[in-house]
Amino acid sequence: MNGFTSDYSSSMAGNRWKHLKKGNHMMPFVNIGGTPLSMYFVMGLSGFLFAIFIGLMKCRAFNLHAWDILRIATFVIIGGLLGARLFAAFGYILLYGREPNFWTAENWLEISRGVGVFYGGLLGSIGMAALRAKFSHIDMKSMFNVFAYGALAFLSIARIGCYCAGCCYGIELASGARFPVQLVEAGFCMVALIVFLILKPERRWPSIPLLPLYMITYSVGRFVLEFFRGDEGRGIWLLSSSQWIALVLIAVAIVWLHKKNHQTAESS
Repeated sequence: MNGFTSDYSSSMAGNRWKHLKKGNHMMPFVNIGGTPLSMYFVMGLSGFLFAIFIGLMKCRAFNLHAWDILRIATFVIIGGLLGARLFAAFGYILLYGREPNFWTAENWLEISRGVGVFYGGLLGSIGMAALRAKFSHIDMKSMFNVFAYGALAFLSIARIGCYCAGCCYGIELASGARFPVQLVEAGFCMVALIVFLILKPERRWPSIPLLPLYMITYSVGRFVLEFFRGDEGRGIWLLSSSQWIALVLIAVAIVWLHKKNHQTAESS
């Protein structure tokens, strides 16, 4: 979900692009009414519904209507899926674009079946949510504030799906098991969400936008957890691609907050 974790394997018959999951497969599928469903999908859907629930719970605090949350949520799904896939495709091209048979229709069909990169989904979701808010005349700051809560809610559940599927796995421990980095990230996001809900930063610091606070909180946690990831082929120079993106988002968020603080000081 969050990195370029596919391997490019060779065989005597030729090269073929494959998505290999080498993590601990705890429970990749669950049977519901006799129908096997991917836990990745189940937890992703559960995370999305939880995010909507949190958004509906907080909408009044930001002078939004429940219908505003539902309209934005539709565009968040579209932007998230498109952004995640585009980022993944770009990463595959950078890492494996020169490999034999990479540009065949068969390989790209395999790539299209993947879920994608979380950071791409995040940026795509923000972009589409902002677009929807603009055309629906929804206050942009209020929308971004609700989005911050929703993003933490989504990750606190959806990341469990990565653990069940065996993707985005952690480093191998001395015992032979893998560090449950997916569950640690889910727990980190849940704790961050609870802190947000308790502190209510929109009341304590009404002039501070919450989206950059979320970006800093998640990116710092993600940067640290990346050192505990065990999947290969994710590094660019000394850090992983996700760590570089985290640093960029932290820098953007700091500039955003500084600019907002400067505007508030001038108006007071």
